[in-house]
Amino acid sequence: MGIYGAALRELEQYRRDEAAGLLLRLPVPLGATVWRVRDNPACHYGVREAEKFLFGRVVTPRRIVEPIPFTLALLDAWGKTVFSTEAEGRTMLEHDTKREGESSP
Repeated sequence: MGIYGAALRELEQYRRDEAAGLLLRLPVPLGATVWRVRDNPACHYGVREAEKFLFGRVVTPRRIVEPIPFTLALLDAWGKTVFSTEAEGRTMLEHDTKREGESSP
């Protein structure tokens, strides 16, 4: 059987691992660029106060969408603050911004 026997054994092992719940399907390959929504480190109290003084309003965004390499540590945040495309991240950011605006007096 040679090469076919080895391939068959490998397939059987794969199926056993899958049945045992040992395999994990990732949303994107490890190291691929994904987009994370997070607080903007450049928008802190001092910047906001200075912008209010200079411009009459805050112009620096409170949250940003940034590209980062995908790691297993990001799995819990997948679909919440981590997305496969920048557009998905921006859509989430805009949705949150609108919701915050509606709750403001």
